[in-house]
Amino acid sequence: MNLMRKLRGSSASTSAEPEAASSHIQLGLMHLKKLFAEYTHPPQPLTDAEKDDKLYNMLPLFCKVFGASPSTEMNEKFWDILSFCQQVSKLMVSEIRKRASNQSTEAASCAIAKFLEIENSEESSNGWMLLSTLNLLAAGDQSLIQVMTTAAIPSTLVKCLYLFFDLPEIPESEADVHDDASEFTPRERRILLQKIFVQVLVRLCSHPFPCEELARKDDLSLLFSAITSWCAPHNMMWRKSAAEVLMTLSRHGLTQSVVQYIHNKGCVGLCIENMQKIPELTPLEVVEMFVAVFCFLKDSSDVSQLLLDDFRSCQGYLFLSEFLLKHERQDVPDYLTSGLEEERVSGTEAKAALRNLVLMISSLCACGFSELRPTRANTELFQLQGFVLPQPSTPGQAVRNVQAFQVLQSVFLKSNSPALCCTILDAISSVYHADNANYFILENQNTLSQFSERIHTKNAEIQEKFFELLEFIVFQLNFVPCKELISLSLLLKANRSRSCSILCIKTLLNILKHNAIFKDVYREVGMLEVFVTCLTRYAVYLKDKQILEEELEEKENRKNPIEAQVNPQKLQKGKSVNRDRIP
Repeated sequence: MNLMRKLRGSSASTSAEPEAASSHIQLGLMHLKKLFAEYTHPPQPLTDAEKDDKLYNMLPLFCKVFGASPSTEMNEKFWDILSFCQQVSKLMVSEIRKRASNQSTEAASCAIAKFLEIENSEESSNGWMLLSTLNLLAAGDQSLIQVMTTAAIPSTLVKCLYLFFDLPEIPESEADVHDDASEFTPRERRILLQKIFVQVLVRLCSHPFPCEELARKDDLSLLFSAITSWCAPHNMMWRKSAAEVLMTLSRHGLTQSVVQYIHNKGCVGLCIENMQKIPELTPLEVVEMFVAVFCFLKDSSDVSQLLLDDFRSCQGYLFLSEFLLKHERQDVPDYLTSGLEEERVSGTEAKAALRNLVLMISSLCACGFSELRPTRANTELFQLQGFVLPQPSTPGQAVRNVQAFQVLQSVFLKSNSPALCCTILDAISSVYHADNANYFILENQNTLSQFSERIHTKNAEIQEKFFELLEFIVFQLNFVPCKELISLSLLLKANRSRSCSILCIKTLLNILKHNAIFKDVYREVGMLEVFVTCLTRYAVYLKDKQILEEELEEKENRKNPIEAQVNPQKLQKGKSVNRDRIP
């Protein structure tokens, strides 16, 4: 069931004619202006309660007039919109504080949720109408956002969001029961509250002013704590909401002052610490938390290196490595509860989560405030014709974060999971392909040389991907990778895996066919001596195979002496064929 469609249906106009609807809206707008003028300039003094009642009575009319109109029309048609926005914002803050004052977190969260949830109908639900009005105002221009920010709407709603983590579960016996006086069940009311509440915050945090207000009032750290804290399964949707708000803030509100606040409060370190110390978190939950943290690291790197340095200093990269290795083969629960509905999470989905984490790490490789450039001097003994050391050319694709790349490298070397190793090789390949300069920026990491020491322990698919990367360096980058070729010669010499050695020789042949200069390169790196060793080893193998076959024939002859006497020529022919195979 689409709750929002049901909500719209319950409040839709019954008029079928567009002209009639437009006429109703015009009349409604005139009445709204009249009511607000009487509110701001009453003929006789009003008590606070009377003022609140008058404002509450205007909210359904405001939502009806502007609910289906472009947000720009609020300023164009309702000239007192800023004053109206100020009064509505003050009323919301006052109502929230009234219900949170001198209460436990659970009691405060229940009181606030009960106030904001829709009741029998929209018009009879003061809190719901207040929230819906703020939602329309938050879609307006920056002048409205500034008014709401000055009235402390963003910080008040963030505090509410944090309190909602303590909401008690709706009893299952009541969750889906329809009240005779209401169209919505308790479960539906809670879901509607979450949708509209987070929409207001997301709209606000799409501007820099609310983000700076959250930092100034020290409420921004609550969001970081919220996204990496344990919460009861029935409140998981509030943690997802906090992450959505935080990622919106990351895209639109990371001014220099906000970044400095996050650094000063140690928010990145707080997230890493929370993810490490809460044993109840599943791998899927931790990956979801990483998404929000990565958004901040990535987006903040455009204005400062501070948060990336914070992530490094609080051992964030080490935690990433340990997390991937810990969960590469670990079974995950079949069910995780998310929000108010149970969602099935299979092992396949958990593996997909780890895969997404690897891809996020690879994208983090390109995040950094300062550009990195290849430092290789053009003093190589061998160079292919036309080779020029490439410089970063693709904005946002060149490597700027070597520590993130080192996570991929170290996990590949330590991992025993074929799926994880394949994903990492794909990620490294995407980094190399993203910008021709990336291989040379990372050359000092000796990635492929180190991989060659362990590649014989990996399966055939991983080995093929590894050798394709080596061919990419020669064929696409037009470069002679002497270090990698030396490591391949050591791989062949060690001969720990016959199938791996065969793949290695095929790659070396492909490279040799590419350019005749590799004849000299192979001689220089000691590859020819290794080839001779391989040939000698192969000759010994054939000779041993012949001896083994002869021994087997003798055993067969002893078992079948009659066959040996009847067909001696057949046996002799088999022996001569085997001798012909020996070089």
